[in-house]
Amino acid sequence: MLCSHCHQSIKIAEITQQRGKGFHAQVQCPHCFAWLGHSPKLLKLKLFGFYASVLTGLYSYFDASTRHFLIPVMIFCVILLLVSHFMDQLQTIEAPEKVDDSDQRQKYR
Repeated sequence: MLCSHCHQSIKIAEITQQRGKGFHAQVQCPHCFAWLGHSPKLLKLKLFGFYASVLTGLYSYFDASTRHFLIPVMIFCVILLLVSHFMDQLQTIEAPEKVDDSDQRQKYR
């Protein structure tokens, strides 16, 4: 995973802080301490696209009379799944507080 705040790579084993459950789960970046999470709306769209495509595919496989209608519906659901998957990235939910270190930087000027 990449942190959307500090753009550093995060290993799953490094994550120690987590809050929320389910679609509203958030993790804390171990480098910059920003809280990161996914968009719940996109996660729900992705889940809907997956299950709708599987169900329409299975139903159209066993019932030949509905194939002309359900195959385009299944294709639309797969497209919805792929688009929502590509759009669903980690977002910065809560950025860490900025500290004023101007006097520290002034020493090295």
